[in-house]
Amino acid sequence: MISLAEAFSSLRVRILGAIFFIFSLAIGMVLYGVWTFERDRLVEMTSKQANHMSEMIVAGLRSSMIQNDWPEINRSIFKILQAARDTERIIILKNSGRIVVSSDSALQGVLPDRKTNSLCNQCHAEGKIKARTVSYENENGEKYINTFTPIENKPSCQGCHKESTDNIGYLLVETSFSKTAALLQELARRIVLTGIFTFLIGVLLLNYIVTRFFTKPIETLQSGFERVGRGDFTYWVDVKTGGEIGYMADAFNIMSRAIGRFVNEIKEKTDEVSAHYMIVHSLSQTIEKKKLKEVAVDLLAELFHTECVALALAVEKHQNIFEIVKILFDDKRHYHGFYNIESGDLELCALTQKDLLSWQAGKYDSYILSDDGSKLFLPLKHKNLTIGIFSIEKAEGETFTPAEKKIVSFLNHHLAVAFANAQLYDMAITDSMTMLYTRRHFKRKLVDFIEQYHETGKGFGLLMIDLDHFKDVNDQYGHPTGDKVLIELAGLITSQIRHGDLPFRYGGEEFAILLQVNKVDEAIMVAERLRRAVESNILQVDDNESITKTISIGVACCPLHSDNGDE
Repeated sequence: MISLAEAFSSLRVRILGAIFFIFSLAIGMVLYGVWTFERDRLVEMTSKQANHMSEMIVAGLRSSMIQNDWPEINRSIFKILQAARDTERIIILKNSGRIVVSSDSALQGVLPDRKTNSLCNQCHAEGKIKARTVSYENENGEKYINTFTPIENKPSCQGCHKESTDNIGYLLVETSFSKTAALLQELARRIVLTGIFTFLIGVLLLNYIVTRFFTKPIETLQSGFERVGRGDFTYWVDVKTGGEIGYMADAFNIMSRAIGRFVNEIKEKTDEVSAHYMIVHSLSQTIEKKKLKEVAVDLLAELFHTECVALALAVEKHQNIFEIVKILFDDKRHYHGFYNIESGDLELCALTQKDLLSWQAGKYDSYILSDDGSKLFLPLKHKNLTIGIFSIEKAEGETFTPAEKKIVSFLNHHLAVAFANAQLYDMAITDSMTMLYTRRHFKRKLVDFIEQYHETGKGFGLLMIDLDHFKDVNDQYGHPTGDKVLIELAGLITSQIRHGDLPFRYGGEEFAILLQVNKVDEAIMVAERLRRAVESNILQVDDNESITKTISIGVACCPLHSDNGDE
């Protein structure tokens, strides 16, 4: 909620306040000027009318005064009073100041004191006449205008008056100023009402003009700055006005779009750098091919937000067999399996039989994007090593974005290098005949499993396997058949364990398996399953003879039996 101090400090209030002050001052000055002008004009008009009436009265009474007919003069004065409703009293004075004729009989023959009498002291100051027409208020607050008119000594009057005298007397007409005062009061009232009405209309009009063409556009610009400050560079300021503020709004819109483009470019660069870092960081976590497969599919799923990621790796010595690793969008588990290209299409996989045949035919030498932009193939080929192929599939209706396409070349190169290094490392830790891990690698992984137990508390199982009476096979059938038996046993071991379990050729006819189990019962179950599989397996030595062999298995669990590798 806006406080009172904030409201009065706003630009709109200050501008409107200043304009309203100037506007009210201007209206007040104009109305005061009109009032004083009209007031002075009315007073002047009333004075002129009184003077004209006095001259008319003098002209009308002159003939009666020549005839010295004072009764007729009194009758004429009363008639004049009846006709001129605003005229209160008519008085004729001699040069001495004595009243000879008056509409007020009480004043007949009176010689008033010029300094104290209200009829005289309005016109006399310090013994001399100071004005011909004066206005004054009586004791009751009533306003009057007194008109003092000299009666000239004309030749027709000189029969009774001396020729040396300029004036033979004076006419005093007292006119009520009440109607004129009422008119002035009404004029003042109307001027005030007009001023108030004009001020209100002016306030509303000024408020609309200032709001419409100034404060509202400024507020719109302010809102635009706030939106842009919060990162909304698509916000469009529409002030709906021209002039400087309109130019400011246009400049602001151009500026916000330019900033938005720069921010997007920086964001794209940042995302690209982040993607590069993620690729390098993820692929550098391990050099073991077994773990790298899962790391790679997770990386691709996170980078491209895909529906499905599938990896097909060629199996050595088996041209049509592929190891498949995949992950689905709605299921974050890793699915591992082997696929024979002659068995038909894969289920729920981004790779098809046609894709693998095309890859075998050498059509995918570099990364390829499908025609509809929803599927991407990344072949794993580095120097002379042809390793496999990735397929990344977007959800229905989605395609790869320009930003995603930018990192494909970089990504494909690093994936190929990582898998090439892992392949070389895998060859170094793998027994060339059985394709199981070597004894040296077994010792290294045993240490890793024990360290993992001490860090996480997660135990593991160990199976030590010995092929019973293997020397008899070599002696009876020869070493090639013995090798064939070892290879067959290695295949059975691989088929009977889970993906996370690690099989090793410990030496000669001895094998080992590290199991990711916590209980000895689970390890015994795996051992028994493997023992039965070997016992029931029939190995064809030649067209006429086949053999079966058995194995002996030792079972131990960490930490049940020991948490030390040697023990």
